[in-house]
Amino acid sequence: MKNKKIDWLASAASVDIFTYSNHKLQDLSTGDKHFNRGIMLKASKQAKSGLYTIVQYKSGYMLLVPINENAGLILLPKMDINEDLRNVFSSIDFVNHSINTAKLAFHLYTGLDAPDWDITMVQLHGDYKVVEQTRPMNEMVAFHVYTVKMIEALSNLDEDRFKESLTDMKGCRVFGEALTTMNVIRGQKDILIDLISKLTDNVTKLGLPIEKVIPIQMGSIQKIEYQTNILNFDAWLEEIPWIFFNAFRNYRQSLFKDKAERIKDYLKNHAQDNLRLKDISEVLGISEQNLNQIFKKKFGATIKQFSIQLKVEAAKGLLTTTRLKIKDIADCLSFADESYFVQTFSKLIGATPAKFRQAHIQAKLTETKNAQL
Repeated sequence: MKNKKIDWLASAASVDIFTYSNHKLQDLSTGDKHFNRGIMLKASKQAKSGLYTIVQYKSGYMLLVPINENAGLILLPKMDINEDLRNVFSSIDFVNHSINTAKLAFHLYTGLDAPDWDITMVQLHGDYKVVEQTRPMNEMVAFHVYTVKMIEALSNLDEDRFKESLTDMKGCRVFGEALTTMNVIRGQKDILIDLISKLTDNVTKLGLPIEKVIPIQMGSIQKIEYQTNILNFDAWLEEIPWIFFNAFRNYRQSLFKDKAERIKDYLKNHAQDNLRLKDISEVLGISEQNLNQIFKKKFGATIKQFSIQLKVEAAKGLLTTTRLKIKDIADCLSFADESYFVQTFSKLIGATPAKFRQAHIQAKLTETKNAQL
């Protein structure tokens, strides 16, 4: 029963869940993907009795929920390697809802009422030693100075200076009496939206195409405005600039790639879409008549063939890590209908989607049974 409850939490909160105890980890509810267990074990050492703990590390966040002095739960938000913007907001939501998630995890795992503990945050950087929070500053002027330095670092794609400036920005206490006596939530939102505007202006002037900038700008602002509270302002302050940094870096790198590689990257980033040659031509600035010729010369397949392969690989992931119906997977990946999806999948994999899923489940059951022997 406990496993079913934990599975439900993992699905509802979109997290992977582990237990830690005596320097060991055990999967409770995870998908088929790689986890950096070394970092997770280092993070588990930061757990403190009487506190829920958010651990920030290079790739994101994890939540520690102590069960007793020597054991507890680790929760990690699920991520999509192709969705930077979605991942950033997933991380922010994960932090914002961390107290409720921690309490629910404690209750479902132990069957006991969750303690009404406070939550703290620690950071792991570099060699993953805990570092102290940055020094506090009292002047808004300092915040703007570091913002300018951060934007300059973005312009030069200087990642080290960019990180340093973000750390300094987070160290500024920008919420003095003037803001807290009026509306601190509105003040937080205004500062974040102003930062987004500055970043938008900068990357646009640097040449990032407007069709790439607008979704980031509007998506970020809408997400901020929808929040009833900003539980962890520092998380928003750090993560949002990285969206712009990564978008600009990816764009600059794409300029030095040959056309075939640019087509490939676009296909991989839009594997779920129903792409037309016209759409690809307009986005990449490559003649529609030359697209297939350029792509096939380097990769030995037409754009349609490669796109189908990507969709089938994505389908394999959905079949083995979710309980989505076959029809829903077909819709999600923009196949014309369920029948065409089944036919295409079977041709490339040698088994229907249903049989592929069943074989995966059977292999997992056998693996678990053998591990228990």
